[in-house]
Amino acid sequence: MRPDTLTLCALLLATTTTLPAQSFSTKPCPDHDDDGNTITRWVGGNSDQACEVPSITLPLTNGRLNVQGMNGSIEVIGEDRSDVYLEARVTARAHSQSDAQSLLHQVTIETGSAIEAKGPRNSGQNNWSVSFHLRVPHHLAAELNTNNGSISLAALDGTIKAETTNGSLKLDQLAGDVHVSTTNGAIKANLTGSAWQGSGLSARTTNGGVSVSVPHPYSAHLVASTTNGGTNINVPGVDMGNVHHHEIDTNLGSGGPTLTFETTNGGISIN
Repeated sequence: MRPDTLTLCALLLATTTTLPAQSFSTKPCPDHDDDGNTITRWVGGNSDQACEVPSITLPLTNGRLNVQGMNGSIEVIGEDRSDVYLEARVTARAHSQSDAQSLLHQVTIETGSAIEAKGPRNSGQNNWSVSFHLRVPHHLAAELNTNNGSISLAALDGTIKAETTNGSLKLDQLAGDVHVSTTNGAIKANLTGSAWQGSGLSARTTNGGVSVSVPHPYSAHLVASTTNGGTNINVPGVDMGNVHHHEIDTNLGSGGPTLTFETTNGGISIN
């Protein structure tokens, strides 16, 4: 290898190793409940718990957010900002306090291409869980997935995909192209403004009811269906000829983008 090449490699290595590393700030958990995740249903009441709340501010790379959760909730709130503030609630449970503390310190949170927690495999009373709370720019593209936890989205506008296996969905002040689903959990949606802004909304659950709050006046094309349950709509000006016991397909106001709400086992209430 030529001397000038060796010099260049040395400079690159020095540049790489002197970059400042991002680090979390950590504080104790507040003394409240399990923060929306369902892992406490699986463990006995005699386990000891250790808990902490790490937080960090990150750049929003290419306007995209990817969060992969496990045994915990995900809450994403849009704000007037350009970066991402991440706060996690990390909880570990074991047979003793020392074992719980040891397990807690084996859980890490990665913030590379995706925000996700990693740790030992859960076994018996040795369990860990992480819930994510994020404050992000209003406009972004987001992909959110978790198991055994709720997903809450507020004040967001963009291409958003969110899925949980066992947990509820809460939607508030959304716009854009939004697709959300859960297997076992209710859906609660709060529509705002005078019309849906963007391509539309698709919200689906297998086992759970659907509750939608609609301001007046409001314009959109509404589609709602349930297999084992009934529908109820109480919105001024709706053509009731297109409202049936298991299905609704009608316009709100002057119509517009399609908003779809679907459940297999549960009722649908739109007010």
